[in-house]
Amino acid sequence: MHYRMSLEKGVAEAVGAIIAFAIISLAIIFTILNILPATMYPQPIALISSGYSSEKLILYPIETTLNVKNMGSVTAYISHIVAVDTSINKVVVDARQNTLCNISPSRIVLPGYNIAITCRTGYIPIAVVTESGRVFSIDPQLYASVVERVSWVPMVTLFGGMNITTTSELLKYLENRLLMMDGAIETSTALTLYRNTSGEIRATLNASLIIVGSSTVSGKLNILIIGRGAAGSSITAAGESIDISRIGLNRYRLKIENFTGAITIGGVQLKPGIHPCYINRTTMCTVRLDGQADRTLLYTNTTPTRRGTIGLNPYIFIGDLNNNGNTEIVFVTQDFSTGSKTSKNDVVSSIELLDVSTEPIRIVFSETGIDSSRYSTAILTVRMFFWDNSEDDISDNDNRVIIRVGLYDNTTKSFVYSTYLSYYELCRYRHVKPFSVSYVTKDFIMYIPNTGRTYYVAIELLDPYYLDVSRNLNRNDADLIVGLEYIGIVLSGR
Repeated sequence: MHYRMSLEKGVAEAVGAIIAFAIISLAIIFTILNILPATMYPQPIALISSGYSSEKLILYPIETTLNVKNMGSVTAYISHIVAVDTSINKVVVDARQNTLCNISPSRIVLPGYNIAITCRTGYIPIAVVTESGRVFSIDPQLYASVVERVSWVPMVTLFGGMNITTTSELLKYLENRLLMMDGAIETSTALTLYRNTSGEIRATLNASLIIVGSSTVSGKLNILIIGRGAAGSSITAAGESIDISRIGLNRYRLKIENFTGAITIGGVQLKPGIHPCYINRTTMCTVRLDGQADRTLLYTNTTPTRRGTIGLNPYIFIGDLNNNGNTEIVFVTQDFSTGSKTSKNDVVSSIELLDVSTEPIRIVFSETGIDSSRYSTAILTVRMFFWDNSEDDISDNDNRVIIRVGLYDNTTKSFVYSTYLSYYELCRYRHVKPFSVSYVTKDFIMYIPNTGRTYYVAIELLDPYYLDVSRNLNRNDADLIVGLEYIGIVLSGR
């Protein structure tokens, strides 16, 4: 009897200890939630929420915006938003009314997609509630660990602003710098560097595509003009007169850097941007230049049957296209026309202008190393645009990789983790005719292996389409325009 009473007493004490421990734990968590200063919430720190088997959301704030990415396999419907004011008073907002906070583009988060939540001045969003009743929040214990040790870093800009203002400055980021001069693009109508000069330039040209961008440093213009020779087409560069109707009869690309002067169509000065002369009309534009340039490169072709592999230089443009202070890197294989699944793309006067990447353009941001022993997860943000010349898009082209991003090992010259954007994803963000592109921002979650090594962010661009010659079809022959405007990264600690 005495043994039984002792056993019951011991069980009761154990249960009491468990309950007491739970109460103390809840009190600690509640204290952490309520003692955090308001100034901590707007910091641009990536924090990963706890997830569930069906709904998995990642929350990471950038300044006063809360970004929510759906990493699960089901669509999440946001019903409420939790925000705090400057006194750390919590407010629960109905997401369907949007009275205090706004969700962009909508409260419906498809798998793989993300939304952005912003609130009125004085309020910071810190959590979301889904219609299933699940709460995803910025973990206060992770914030507490930030106070104790610096295990998180703010958004770091890898590419943006004035990192690069000319093509030569891109060389420091290219893994294989030789691709700029040779071995990058296989083409059915090869280009040859005809002139590399500087100084005065005057021109009257028959153009199919013109790209104009400003230098974020000097304010001068960078220009890429694509077209073919016609009667009256000519260039005077450094005192030499060049007859483009003869030496650029089938194709030319004129690349100008740090230009000051006039570039006009019909007497109207061209503003920075992409001017798709031949895509939107049945005839090409007559463009005129008169000014000075630090560098002028003229690539030409007079033999339409001469195939070859050439360098990347005439296919790369560097410049600020929208005057927002960020320089774009533009990879352009488009020359002339559009096409469909029943006709070849990029054909003019029966001459095929078919281009395909022989190697990806791999850009490695080696100035910012990632210590794999300190960081476990990275969120990479890329702002970009895309266009291709296939009017039948997915019926005309197979789904191939266009952009690849990931963690790069500079020693082994290989990716340790990567993800990609394919053609079927990207072709949703453009309109072929009339020409139209939309800037989009993509977030990529990257998991960092704990090897103790330093990794870097790398991005690859390529045009994987030439022609479906094996089956004698007019498919898989897209030509592209891909632009990168901003690349940034947020890291989370181990």
